[in-house]
Amino acid sequence: MIKLALKVKFYSLFRINLKSAGTEYELDNQITIAELIKKLDQDYDGYFTQKLLEEDRSISSGAIILLNGKNVIHLDKLETVVSNQDTVTLFPPSAGG
Repeated sequence: MIKLALKVKFYSLFRINLKSAGTEYELDNQITIAELIKKLDQDYDGYFTQKLLEEDRSISSGAIILLNGKNVIHLDKLETVVSNQDTVTLFPPSAGG
């Protein structure tokens, strides 16, 4: 039987700071990107809320969250629904210039 899981991939400073290329979750139900970030926070000590979200709970300027290659900004932002078989890719806001 094929294991179905939501894949979460980390890039750039996330990959370096967390020493991980990503993680997987087997979901019982669909969840939103906001709920996924909460799940990640439980596993990574609040790291993702700090890096991906503004104080008003919007996506930080420069942070990129992709669902199957599409930026969630163009979908339903943090209310975008994800499920098993999906891939969520996370890029931290980039600094400098």
